[in-house]
Amino acid sequence: MRTLAAYIMRGRIQAVTAVCALALMSWVVPFLSLLASAAVGLPTLRKGAYEGGIIITASVAVLGVLGGILVGSVADAVGYGLLLWLPMWLTAVVLRESGKLSTAFGFVSAMGVVMVILIYGLYPDPSSLWLEGLERFFRPLIDRAPPDFDTDQFWISFPATAARYMTGIVSASLVISLILSLLIARWWQAVLFNPGGFRPEFVGLRIHAAFPYAGVGVLIAAIAATGIVAEIALNLSFPLGALFLLVGFSVFHALVARHKSWKVWLVGTYVSLLFVPYIIVPIALVGLSDFWFDWRERLSPS
Repeated sequence: MRTLAAYIMRGRIQAVTAVCALALMSWVVPFLSLLASAAVGLPTLRKGAYEGGIIITASVAVLGVLGGILVGSVADAVGYGLLLWLPMWLTAVVLRESGKLSTAFGFVSAMGVVMVILIYGLYPDPSSLWLEGLERFFRPLIDRAPPDFDTDQFWISFPATAARYMTGIVSASLVISLILSLLIARWWQAVLFNPGGFRPEFVGLRIHAAFPYAGVGVLIAAIAATGIVAEIALNLSFPLGALFLLVGFSVFHALVARHKSWKVWLVGTYVSLLFVPYIIVPIALVGLSDFWFDWRERLSPS
């Protein structure tokens, strides 16, 4: 990874080459889209918004040409590049100017919240946007279901229920992807120019008070309200929850750094995520409550 980061920082041609190559490979291996975005973030963090803007412009142009040749659609390739890199560039600029991961993370989560609000403002019933796609996704799986599986009940209940919350889920997934790319770019920057600087910055992450209060507010609204208000509130909780999830991991890493014997619990937590994804809920609650309970200080060795 250090070799890739060093290559990206050798010059604009190398950066554009890396960005476009990773973006093309991400069509086959989606995980590589994180590295493609990080490859935009690194020069932006190091050299500023102008340099990052030049790299994005050149990368979008190259990807458009390649998209026209490989898949026959310049517009789709350009749209993919802009969706992947423009938010990353904005976030990297925020981090460079503020110098704080907490500010950049908050900016990303706020973008997710705005996305949910805009979708509900443009589409009074956004679940209809997701329902058809969910049905297409699950149709092959249901066709191969065991004979005793109640397919009628499944189609009546699950897709319609899931579609109501897909706006928030998609928003949260974009928030997490963008934050992970930013962390990779920040780690690359530290490896090349500030060895040892990434870990203290990440484990010391503390978010602005507005976000935990907003998180509690939308949870109360989701529980106390009914109808469309409860639905919107629950969807808003997803991008905020994605922020708290990252804060929760920051708390865990900070505690492990102070309690070396706890390392096995951290490893166990990451492994558990592969098999019990619901574990993200208590981790996010740790991140949400950290503002009031300060777990790093409370659980530090006396």
